[in-house]
Amino acid sequence: MLDIGLTDACDPVGDSAWRVITIAAGWLLLLFVGAYLITPASILTLVMADLGTTEATAAALVSMPQVAATVIGIPVGIYLDRVETRAAVPVAAAVLLVGSIGDWFAASRGDVSLLIASRLFAGVGMFVLWVVSINVASSTVPPDRRATATSVIISGYPAGYALGQLGAPRLIEVIDWPGVFPVFGGAVLLMSVVLYAAVGRVSRFQTSTDPISLTGFKRVVRNRNVWMVVTVTILGYSLYMVFNSWMPTYITRRFGVSLAESGTFVALFPAVGILARPAGGWLSDTVLAQRRRPVFAASFIGATVLAVVMFYSTTIALLVAMLVVAGVFIQLQIGLMYQSIQEFVAPSAAGTAVSLASVAGWLGSFVAPVMAGELVATAGTYAVLFAFAVGLGGTGILTVWQMAESGEPTAPA
Repeated sequence: MLDIGLTDACDPVGDSAWRVITIAAGWLLLLFVGAYLITPASILTLVMADLGTTEATAAALVSMPQVAATVIGIPVGIYLDRVETRAAVPVAAAVLLVGSIGDWFAASRGDVSLLIASRLFAGVGMFVLWVVSINVASSTVPPDRRATATSVIISGYPAGYALGQLGAPRLIEVIDWPGVFPVFGGAVLLMSVVLYAAVGRVSRFQTSTDPISLTGFKRVVRNRNVWMVVTVTILGYSLYMVFNSWMPTYITRRFGVSLAESGTFVALFPAVGILARPAGGWLSDTVLAQRRRPVFAASFIGATVLAVVMFYSTTIALLVAMLVVAGVFIQLQIGLMYQSIQEFVAPSAAGTAVSLASVAGWLGSFVAPVMAGELVATAGTYAVLFAFAVGLGGTGILTVWQMAESGEPTAPA
């Protein structure tokens, strides 16, 4: 797929090879970032036992980097539009590595407050690497391959979740669990060096040499199309997290299986994103001639219909099958949204635009599961989860209906 989707027939052979290496390095970079982020979740019982924390505190350790990213996202995005993003890659990786070493030190001492602080610090590096990886994907391939490249790199993140969930429990067989953090942090730094070197060997397409101005930032903030993509991003990630966070409990209550078994079933939902996210970008670039709206629309329509089907599913086999298909539909647009928002702004504001979409996505990831929990508590039934999902999907359909097409080769708004 890389050779077909991310190279161009007019490119020199050497340049095409380095472009593939760049995309692969970006994918591996986000793979290890995702593995670092999810590590506490994969060894939660050990974390709680050794630190003497509650489930809520231990689980909060997972989201601390994302909390940091949400808080600093917009200022960092503006800053990245004023500097050479390639140079920011190893610097951000070093920040994450320092944070991961802090995790090891704090966890070894049993200092929960310091562990929270170090995870927050690492979140700054995580966010920069996320934004820069997306920008690199956009600037190192031609315009008609950008959605594919962005979606391919983004798929490294859910793969990292799988790596963390599978790898961390095995690493603690040879090292103490606090040592897992710097293992993944070190891998991030290593891949950042590879990405830095590879990007330096690739010709860039339509990159801006001018830093974003105050006027340029105001144009972004006042751009209706930007806020439409932000809305789509919030709704898309909200749908993703409602299913991801609450389906294990629903399956357990509905069919009487163990939480471990239901968790195994639901793990398939994010895992299909490894293929679905690049597929969404490829469909938009290649099949739909760079149109983005049809993929957004198909994603929301498919998820809405499947939420209804899951509600009426009477067997666990049918429910899980529909959940996996829903995972494909929902994740078709994840990756594409980061490319679409860049197409509504000037090249000098690309980092700011990606940061807006990223903060929107993490906001939806935080808020939607909490809202779903409140709805369940109020209604007294888990059936309300599917009504909530249908509401999110329906709102997404209406939003896509009203939004402009970003992928057409027109001047930025």
